[in-house]
Amino acid sequence: MFIKISNQMPHFNADSSSPYKCSPFKAATQKSRSRSLSRNFLGLFLIIFVLFSLNIISYADETIQAENNAYRHNNKGLLYLEDKYYFGAIKEFQIAIDLNPNSQASSVFYYNLGKTYETIGYYSAATPYFEKAVSLNPLYFDYYLKLAENYKSSGIAETKLLKYQSDFSSPFNRILLGLLYIQTGETSTGITVLDDFCGEEENLIITKGIKDYIEKISSDSE
Repeated sequence: MFIKISNQMPHFNADSSSPYKCSPFKAATQKSRSRSLSRNFLGLFLIIFVLFSLNIISYADETIQAENNAYRHNNKGLLYLEDKYYFGAIKEFQIAIDLNPNSQASSVFYYNLGKTYETIGYYSAATPYFEKAVSLNPLYFDYYLKLAENYKSSGIAETKLLKYQSDFSSPFNRILLGLLYIQTGETSTGITVLDDFCGEEENLIITKGIKDYIEKISSDSE
């Protein structure tokens, strides 16, 4: 048995009994349902937006609170350091780092922790903290100076000098290179390296500190 396909389009009566005719009541119901869905969607969007905003505000508050607490622990560590309570100072500086580990401002926490380890004679333990301070705030000359001195105290200045003689990954490495030359007795070479850096980077904040250091070293070596 085959089904014959007619070329004529089917004809539908538009009377009230036709199932294909949309009654006024049905149309109104559909519009009402559409408006209800729109209101529900808008309400859901507003709820999500409010919750998201509250999360952002909460995160910002927690971040600010953590940073403030970090400063408090750092200051407490400095008080312990003055009282020669080194274990307490180390603990406080470490808490400060844990609360705010990777901002430029937290470089001082690493620096203070490194200095505390040096004070009690743990030069190798201090090294990574001085290195971290330099990486977080590469425009503060005192960090480079302390790191170079630490390399010498740790007995690795010669090794680090060889490393930085060929490490050109950062222009700031030349600062450490110049200081390491000075720490290993090659003062004139170190001054030349630092002076060249100042000539090329004269507009950097760190440059003035380097120039002052060069002037001091030059006068001391005369």
